[in-house]
Amino acid sequence: MYTKLFKKTGAAFMAAAIAVSGLAVCASGLTRAADTLKFEFEDAEISGDITVEDGADASGEKYLKMTESGTIDLTVTVPEAGSYQLVFYAGGIGSDKQNNLAVNGSDQGAIGIPESKGFEKISIPAVALKKGENTITITKSWGWSNFDYVEVISMADAEIKATQIYPSDEKATRETKALMAYLASVYGKNIISGQQEIYSGGPHGLETEFEYLKDTTGHYPAIRGFDYGNFCCPAFGSDDGSTKRVIEWVKEKNGIATSSFHLNVPKDFASYEIGDRIDWAKTTYGAKDTDFSPENAATPGTKENQYYLQALETLAAEFKKLEAEGIPVIWRPLHEAEGGGGETGSWFWWGREGSDVYKKLWIYTYNTLTEKFGCHNLIWEWNSYNFSSSADWYPGDAYVDIIGYDKYNCTDWSTGSAVLKHNDSAIASTFYGIAEKYNNAKMISMAENDCFSTPDNLINDKAGWLYFCTWYDGGSENNNFLTGPVFNTKEDTIAMYQSDYCITLDELPADLYTAEPPEADPSAIVTKPAVTTADPSITTTTKAPDPTKNEGKVKKLKSSYQVTLPEKADEFYLEVTLPAGVTYANGGLGTNVKVGGKDYWVNVQWEATKSGDIKVVPSKNFLNCSDGAEEVEDEAIIEAAKAALADITSYEGQIWWASDSAGDEAEKDGIEITGVYVKKTGTAPTGTQTTPADSTYYGDANCDTKINVADAVAVLQYAANKTKYALTEQGLVNADVDGESGITGSDALTIQQVDAGMIKQADLPLKK
Repeated sequence: MYTKLFKKTGAAFMAAAIAVSGLAVCASGLTRAADTLKFEFEDAEISGDITVEDGADASGEKYLKMTESGTIDLTVTVPEAGSYQLVFYAGGIGSDKQNNLAVNGSDQGAIGIPESKGFEKISIPAVALKKGENTITITKSWGWSNFDYVEVISMADAEIKATQIYPSDEKATRETKALMAYLASVYGKNIISGQQEIYSGGPHGLETEFEYLKDTTGHYPAIRGFDYGNFCCPAFGSDDGSTKRVIEWVKEKNGIATSSFHLNVPKDFASYEIGDRIDWAKTTYGAKDTDFSPENAATPGTKENQYYLQALETLAAEFKKLEAEGIPVIWRPLHEAEGGGGETGSWFWWGREGSDVYKKLWIYTYNTLTEKFGCHNLIWEWNSYNFSSSADWYPGDAYVDIIGYDKYNCTDWSTGSAVLKHNDSAIASTFYGIAEKYNNAKMISMAENDCFSTPDNLINDKAGWLYFCTWYDGGSENNNFLTGPVFNTKEDTIAMYQSDYCITLDELPADLYTAEPPEADPSAIVTKPAVTTADPSITTTTKAPDPTKNEGKVKKLKSSYQVTLPEKADEFYLEVTLPAGVTYANGGLGTNVKVGGKDYWVNVQWEATKSGDIKVVPSKNFLNCSDGAEEVEDEAIIEAAKAALADITSYEGQIWWASDSAGDEAEKDGIEITGVYVKKTGTAPTGTQTTPADSTYYGDANCDTKINVADAVAVLQYAANKTKYALTEQGLVNADVDGESGITGSDALTIQQVDAGMIKQADLPLKK
């Protein structure tokens, strides 16, 4: 029996592990016309408790085993300096692991190692090596990993291309097709310059960044970034002139327009009335500051959907104005959804309920704008990260034209805190990692960036980003992304904009939007599915409602679980299944908390000796916490982290260990987390079928002692035809829950919100 440090697939710590160099960990899909060099790990210099082990399945029948400490230094020799792909063959012991990687003393971030009883292939493209000897160093982070050998492959012949270069919208306008064709023609050969404009009312004027670039370099960027979030927000939005500026940029200057969509929602959406105008301060786009449900936003008939559809209708009217002017837009809504990695790391509301819901929302947005409102001037750009879990968030080739990555690698998270330092890496490994992750189907852009790198780095590392779009200056040294020297020096800005490799506004072709677009290759057109289905790699557990439980949600992912509580709680219950032969199992619930403004990853442990419900008290089941670099020992921080758990509703769960009656390790296959709930106060114990003592159980319109969608249906039927679908006398009392006298569709909506965990049953009937 033992416990392991929880796999930090979420929040800031995956960002800490990867942001240093944009490390890619993915299966290799690139074809190389180059020799493969092979180096055995048993030939490395080792320290700590790392040992050389015998293994019949290992190359050379030997491998290295890392447990609690130590460093591996492996020398590899290459014939020429250049960019190389490193392919490691390694396996995590007991669960997925990550350990620190450096090459020639340069920190490369963390290498993710999948759980395996053998050795899995882990590809890291675009690592710079010098001619002759190079040292690959792996230092224990989580440890508990086996290493067999590494292959080193030259990337000198790597080809940058995308196979799907036609708009996903089959009704795309001619101008949209022409722009897409131009983008494809320069992809891998040049990088297109771009600059995001600041928001209206910001610390300086809308043209400040653009005039700085013109005055400094003699050129304007080819792409101008806009944002329609404030324009279209139903809660406070108004015309900020975005559409007028898009028309001026494209029609008068022959530029390219891209737009994001920072759409705010009310923080207290449950109390918000559709149509109300409220102060900006009462809204947010943050994931943790609102009760707004993205799943409901994509579900017609809900209040969230009314709000979101109102925003899309306003937006569509502006896009139709642009379409009438022959203007296409590189459209990047719902960006950065995965946030810090995994299912619980999102910092925007559109990602707060995980990848499955997010994909539903993306496809709903796509279909609504293209099919319902007829906007066919959009090139759809989706944001990806380079985590092992990032592809879980991908809506699919049929709904995406370009894949963007938001590059902020001047913020170093390796110590667990944000430290700013100049970093002009081209992060080629991230570029190739994302390209391979999606089978080189789409062009890959740097949709946002702090430092745009340098022409030499981009060319030498073969980092073929389609375009960059530097974020605006925020007004301080920490966020002046264009002019701040920690991000972009004046010398680097001049070198970039005056380079032959970088395309500026004056270098765009005159027939950018009027050139005859090529006929689409039928083999490269992706057909949209007639019926949208969930990702088959992800399953969601559902059960019949229990009136004594306020049910949360558990989503089974490929190697972990997303566990979402229905409300904040000091204690809750996990429902766990153990297979025959397993008499003990443990695992973890990991989450991110803030203490003193700093992020910490906290692990809460659960234990089970049989199938059933397990009580979890986070402050008591607290196992440990980490600042991203090492485990925290400061008691004051630990106590503050425990207290912060009272406000957490989202965890990432894992199964760590299983044993049989003899105490020997058992297979973990068949162990499942199937549910999570918070006990309702004042209700009957689980398993009983009785109603509360006073016989009034608000929400239970059909009087079956449960509150679920059947009650909402009963209310709607009654509202439509009271004679045909009569409710009992008690049912009429139970159904009147929305705070208004009489049974209406509003009562049905309230009951649905109770079933979804958005409203507590104990709060019924609502008070107006």
